[in-house]
Amino acid sequence: MADDIRALTGVRGVAAAVIVVYHFGDVQLATGGTGSFFRIPYGYLLVDMFFMLSGYVMALNYRETFQHLTAKVFANFMLKRVARLYPAYFVIGLFYIAKIAADLSGEKLGMYSAWDWFGNLFMLSGWGLYIFPIIGVAWAASAEMGSYLLLPLLMPWTQSRHRWIALLAVVAALVGIYAVSITGRGSGGPLDVVNGNSLYPMLRAVCGFTLGLVIFRFGGIVDRLSATMQDILVIAIPLAIIAVGIADASDRLMYLLYIPLVAVLSRDGRMAQLLFGNALVYRLGIISYSIYLIHPLFVSFAIRSWRHFGQTEGNYIVASLVCFAIIWVLAEVSYRLVEMPGRRALVGLFSPRRSAAPAA
Repeated sequence: MADDIRALTGVRGVAAAVIVVYHFGDVQLATGGTGSFFRIPYGYLLVDMFFMLSGYVMALNYRETFQHLTAKVFANFMLKRVARLYPAYFVIGLFYIAKIAADLSGEKLGMYSAWDWFGNLFMLSGWGLYIFPIIGVAWAASAEMGSYLLLPLLMPWTQSRHRWIALLAVVAALVGIYAVSITGRGSGGPLDVVNGNSLYPMLRAVCGFTLGLVIFRFGGIVDRLSATMQDILVIAIPLAIIAVGIADASDRLMYLLYIPLVAVLSRDGRMAQLLFGNALVYRLGIISYSIYLIHPLFVSFAIRSWRHFGQTEGNYIVASLVCFAIIWVLAEVSYRLVEMPGRRALVGLFSPRRSAAPAA
């Protein structure tokens, strides 16, 4: 299998785009109350797809590496993970701070304690440490980082030669997700648990990450299906997800549908390539991390435009479309000028130096 599965990268981009629309569609107004302009049912669950995709990709790229794990190998692995997530997080976070300082966000810099600043600097807002986040959505990236730290435990469990052991991981992950859903802490729905004053957001991330690892472990089941059947599933499962959303049935049911979707897309078949691996969607997936971090910056600007030009739904939709275009452009800039150079710089700075070859 290729190290980069285009359909999985593309569906990550689709997930990021849906999250953006979700956050723009149902917003907290500065004057109090909520403005619901267009609704994406259970849109918050796309974050869980991120976790599953990350788990799958970690198994794809590091399964053999973790079979011979040493402290040095794990340190190098974590360096690459930090280099992947931290540069964009840090630089984009500076823009959030500038927005707060300019009194454009409804928050004040004085709201943040020394512990908050420490936790945000070291990307700990998703670890249940009572850290008030500067980038609210960054809890997911923080929790994903925590999942990486647990990978030495999760990888042998989920990739075990004994199927029953891997199946136990599935059961544990699903029980964990159910536990999150019954806490009563969800804001947009039972599974929309993001507040950093508990370990439930971290549990949510680790469970999704574990399921992604297990999807890789049992991926051969999908290979038993014909190419035609795989193509049918690539169409049928998203339609089922949409149907669950329209019926407002259950976010837990929608969550379960993500599992076979990731599994069938991982085979990168014809329909998967057509829908999620095409050039446009694939590029969206490449810059999806920056899209995810940047987009909340602009929700308040859409609201301000709505108030200025007339408080109609049409005006808000136009303002949102303008913001979407700006977010896309800035995400591309962030990827090219921050994510990639930052990744190379951190890896180059902290990787152990190779000793020079002895002279002949």
